[in-house]
Amino acid sequence: MDRDALGAVTGLDKNALAVRVGARLRQIRRERGFTLAVLSQFCGVSVSYLSAVEKGINQPSLHTLAAITEALGASIPEVLVHEGQAPIRQARLPEQTPGTVDISHPQLDLRGHVVTALPGEYGRCPIDLDNRTLFLYVIAGTTVIRVDGAEYTLDAGDALDATRPQDVTWHSAGASTVVWASCPSA
Repeated sequence: MDRDALGAVTGLDKNALAVRVGARLRQIRRERGFTLAVLSQFCGVSVSYLSAVEKGINQPSLHTLAAITEALGASIPEVLVHEGQAPIRQARLPEQTPGTVDISHPQLDLRGHVVTALPGEYGRCPIDLDNRTLFLYVIAGTTVIRVDGAEYTLDAGDALDATRPQDVTWHSAGASTVVWASCPSA
């Protein structure tokens, strides 16, 4: 089994994974008594796309998989419970050193950064937001986030998400650490 620098398993057959995930989604859908049309209405994904996912033709993004599982009253771990080849990544963030650390996960199309800032520091969103949903979580401190002109003051433990934001900036009101993540918008 090969692993990359962060310890993630490499060389997985993505087509086989798509078939297994699609089959599990179909099984859960049928157990719940949903047709593709009903599931489509609940999750906002077209019937044709859902069918292609169930057949393993398409792999849903993390955001779309979350929408499908939520509509099914299931969870992503429930879909992947029998998946023996799921990659596991383990890493440690540097100690409270100011700067940005990339925590992206290309296999999940998840982009992420952890920004540790000193009081008064500011900047633009560290992640490309082209047609993506933004999520951020404040681990420590206070950060002021401006999303498309609206301002939000977030303290440790607060989170914010925005679908397809155009202009995002931040200002650290005190020493702060913030996790920034984005996934494709459905």
